[in-house]
Amino acid sequence: MAWRTQLFKQTFACLENDKSPLGVVGIPMDYTGSYKPGSRFAPQRIRDSACNIELYSLFTGIFLEDIGFKDYGDVILPPGDIEGSLEKIKLVMRNIIEEHSGLLLVLGGEHLITYPVVEVIKDKIDELVIFDAHLDARSEYLGSKLNHATFLRRLLDEGVNVIHIGSRAYSRDEYEYVSSRDNIKVINVLEAFKNIKLEDLGRVYISIDMDVFDPSIAPGVSNPEPFGLSHYVLLSILRELFEKSTSVIGVDVVEVNPLVDVNGETSVLAAKLLIEVSGLYLAKKSFK
Repeated sequence: MAWRTQLFKQTFACLENDKSPLGVVGIPMDYTGSYKPGSRFAPQRIRDSACNIELYSLFTGIFLEDIGFKDYGDVILPPGDIEGSLEKIKLVMRNIIEEHSGLLLVLGGEHLITYPVVEVIKDKIDELVIFDAHLDARSEYLGSKLNHATFLRRLLDEGVNVIHIGSRAYSRDEYEYVSSRDNIKVINVLEAFKNIKLEDLGRVYISIDMDVFDPSIAPGVSNPEPFGLSHYVLLSILRELFEKSTSVIGVDVVEVNPLVDVNGETSVLAAKLLIEVSGLYLAKKSFK
């Protein structure tokens, strides 16, 4: 198929299974970062990290080595071409989603990648759940209306329903904008540390910006922000999301920056998160 020529093949966790319900695709886009570039290297580094940790889900007791992953590889992007890259991502994602009926794990890349992914699947989801230190809801940033700091505003303008968790860094513009919208619920970092109880959700897509964690836990991110979440708080919320949703369509992990990481800690954490997410998906599927 022609769309497959737009992919560079690699393997998550060094465990390929073409029949696995767990699909993986990398999107090494790193064009609009305004602080520390380097997230384009994250998809391969996360894959390498997954190859070197145990594939056991602590939260569900499931051994992922018995399941494996269907890895589609990385989307090949035209260097420096933002609009062209977004269209390429949409092309590839449409075809993967048409082919793959299970959970899709998306490896970023900067957070702008969530925009074209959600554009493709927005008719298939009822809620977009974002974990992020930042709202990314500016009207424009540095003269651009389409970048890592504005993508959520574009999606909200299109009517996508959003639950935003873990935020602690706002501009006045985006805070006032978000406060005026009825299609976003913001659970800031102080509220997230409490025992969050979510209402029943429908079909969900989850986006995890690794800067939602405290920098002491995840130092390798492009825009670190102090006073972040801990491992277990985020995992507990993820478990609640899976329990309350009718289905989780996909999960992306974005803004890992291997160039500023310490001993690969953030890439390993991202890989471990995806293993736990996969376990939660499989446990829910078996329960049904």
